[in-house]
Amino acid sequence: MNKNHEEYLLLTEKLETIEWALEGSCDDIDCDKYMYKDLLKNKYKPVLEHNFSCVKKLKVEKNAIMRLLSMKKFIKYRYKKCGVCRNLVDSLGSSYLIVSFTKLLDNNHTQWNGIGVHKMCSKKVKIPKGWKKSLL
Repeated sequence: MNKNHEEYLLLTEKLETIEWALEGSCDDIDCDKYMYKDLLKNKYKPVLEHNFSCVKKLKVEKNAIMRLLSMKKFIKYRYKKCGVCRNLVDSLGSSYLIVSFTKLLDNNHTQWNGIGVHKMCSKKVKIPKGWKKSLL
């Protein structure tokens, strides 16, 4: 595998972790969730919040990773052609959507197929016969 592609995959994985943390499933040791470990050992049940102690740090990290992913060497991995209109779409942007199709095969196995498109183009995707459409 290409060195740049491996670096891109590593950075996108880190970006996903940061986005999950910003949504509330933070695993940062500096987060307020983990400052109450002694109380948990004593069987107290405090309300654990994802608070201001790590949100600022996470936003700075997210901006830094997005700047790294905007480098010229990652453009061919980040921008993909839309499956409908054939224009470029940013795979890390908010306008990118994967339209997925599932099909039931023999022995209760399921086959999956996905197409990356713009959000606006997702309604124009034609469903092949025998497949069911779902959005990711």
